[in-house]
Amino acid sequence: MALVDYSSSDSASEIDQPPAKRRKPAGAVAETKAGGNAASQDGDSALPPLPAEFHDLYASTVRTSTADDPTLHQGRKRSTPHMVGHWPSHVYIEWHPSASQHALLCTFVAEIASLLGSKKLNALLTSELHTPLPLHVSLSRPLSLTTAQKDGFLSDLTSSVASAATGGPFKLSPRGVGFFKSPDSDRAFLVLRVANPAASQDSTKNGKNPQLRALLTKCNAVAMRFDQKPLYQARATELIDDAFHVSIAWSFGLPPEEACLQTYEMLRRPEFRAIREWEIDVSGVKAKIGNVVTNVPLRDNSNSKSADADTLLE
Repeated sequence: MALVDYSSSDSASEIDQPPAKRRKPAGAVAETKAGGNAASQDGDSALPPLPAEFHDLYASTVRTSTADDPTLHQGRKRSTPHMVGHWPSHVYIEWHPSASQHALLCTFVAEIASLLGSKKLNALLTSELHTPLPLHVSLSRPLSLTTAQKDGFLSDLTSSVASAATGGPFKLSPRGVGFFKSPDSDRAFLVLRVANPAASQDSTKNGKNPQLRALLTKCNAVAMRFDQKPLYQARATELIDDAFHVSIAWSFGLPPEEACLQTYEMLRRPEFRAIREWEIDVSGVKAKIGNVVTNVPLRDNSNSKSADADTLLE
């Protein structure tokens, strides 16, 4: 896949004859200097956007060790130790916040960090190279697939996600904030709880997250088929609906109770109310197996019968 689809006809045939320079009026020089930044920004915005698949090509960081080394990861340890011949895997929905959303999230995390005193809060928003990181909603626990399992797992997951009753792409919005203690490690995560904004207005029938629950059911079934533990095993609809979240920071252990209570109220503050109005577009589910990321698009299954019939006729 080409990174950017520029025409190859813009060739070097013109290199030997650079365009003639034009003399600018005296008044234009000052105007150019004053508006230089704006002109540069306009020029950048004219570039075609990178395709969504570009993010999947560079979804992994460079490995600097062949063994698990917590000192390379801020003291973190794998919940599932790495074994030769096994592929660390994860199923999730990916979200790339806009520049303005990223900036507000950074301010939001910094404000909460100030409530924790000596306990360090590690943001999950920016890489070591100071570039924004994608965020995600998990649809599986950390998985460990054998080489013999990984192709079958991806095939089954693709079929299951395609048949999930989501009605095609949908939207999510942040609905709350809090700390979540990981059952698999000693870390606590600062999370934004997410829900379908339309379903949240009338959650009496289908709950607040009908699409996420449908996807989770499919993903858990595939995981258990390959001897993996399911995610969110609670049977009550309301408990599962409130479990879906986006992690934005972490700390070792839960913060003091008073800090947690203050955190719960942060989205009510005027400067952070806009976060609840954000919409996260969900058009597919991603499966990361080792360093390979595969996007599985959602489809509207209301037309699935006719589509399947057409396929059989072909």
